[in-house]
Amino acid sequence: MEPDMAAYAACWNDARFFEAHETLEPRWIRERDPGLQALIQLAAALHHLTRANVRGAKTMLDRCLARFDSAGAAPSSVDLTEMAAYARRLQREAGNSDSESLIAQRPHIG
Repeated sequence: MEPDMAAYAACWNDARFFEAHETLEPRWIRERDPGLQALIQLAAALHHLTRANVRGAKTMLDRCLARFDSAGAAPSSVDLTEMAAYARRLQREAGNSDSESLIAQRPHIG
């Protein structure tokens, strides 16, 4: 796993979502890969959920799902299909279910 992806995974697994977002930002700026952007936006969505900002989370989920569904994502050491499925579940359930429970059910990376 690439160092920035390993850092993302460590932050994601530790529920440090803002930091997870930050780890991939420099690479995304260089590569403009939609899969990377989707992972960044999914982490941002969870950061919003930890702060009870359901509206902000749903905005980020809309954006990341569009990126997950777009063509052109480079191969990734993170399972983008699994992350997209989780994002879809969050989109359906955020605001209707306990945010802490939804966050605790996130896929483990690595």
